[in-house]
Amino acid sequence: MRDKAATGDKRRRTTMVPVTTMEEVPVLSEKESAQLRASLEEAEGRMKAGQGTDYDPKAFKKRLMDICRGSKR
Repeated sequence: MRDKAATGDKRRRTTMVPVTTMEEVPVLSEKESAQLRASLEEAEGRMKAGQGTDYDPKAFKKRLMDICRGSKR
């Protein structure tokens, strides 16, 4: 019988995310596109200013489930 060498713990930390199917969605209008870009730039500015929040798996899961189940925030 052959002895197996100790390999150590090589598992990675994981998280659960929802998987969806591909759907056809409408193309954003120029106004909607500009609003989205402005919103993303604002968020990027907040992150650079140190106003971002650390990733919290439990809070992420709760928020995602609330959104999926249609509950009020």
